[in-house]
Amino acid sequence: MKKSITAIVTILCSVAATQAFSQDVVGNRWRLQLGYNVSAPIGSFKNDFIDKTSFRGATGELRYIINPKFAVGLAGGYQDFYQKYPRAVYNIGDNENISAVLTNTMQLIPIMLRGTYFPTGEKQAFAKPFVSLGAGANVITYKQYLGEFGSRDNSARFAASAGAGVLIPFNKYTNGTGFTLGANYNYGAYNKNGIGNINSVSFNVGLAIELK
Repeated sequence: MKKSITAIVTILCSVAATQAFSQDVVGNRWRLQLGYNVSAPIGSFKNDFIDKTSFRGATGELRYIINPKFAVGLAGGYQDFYQKYPRAVYNIGDNENISAVLTNTMQLIPIMLRGTYFPTGEKQAFAKPFVSLGAGANVITYKQYLGEFGSRDNSARFAASAGAGVLIPFNKYTNGTGFTLGANYNYGAYNKNGIGNINSVSFNVGLAIELK
């Protein structure tokens, strides 16, 4: 896990150092991207804990434009997963059963170093597609309530994401200010409390702004 993060950070920093003195015209090099995020759990996360899509999410990224095609940034976000199950009978050990409502919640705060590639970044166009790859950590808050009995866990685990989307500039003369649409596959290590990896697929819409 640590080796993967170190390798990605090394590659991104090497590219940044190589391109830092590029003479390409990219306008203001700093961008701020903010967005609304919807995330659907998949795999063990969906089968063992929560199967409802979360509509309570946000994303943000401070991005440095190395050249018209490549950027690196520090990305963060927040996603709140919640599900309440109907009353049922649960076995809590030693042949003891309880009739209760089960409530599961999990809040994720991803913090990642992300690289983004724009294949047509040097061209003036109505839309500029991009792909991205990021790695870092999830700050995780796990809570489960079985009636009046509760358990919780706070931890940080390795996280990674791969995404694709499109930037729609406000006009053809802007280098990076506009609307964004995207989708991501999110990998999250966990393997605690009977839950495997907390993977998800997310969709986002947002706004990219050039910083003066």
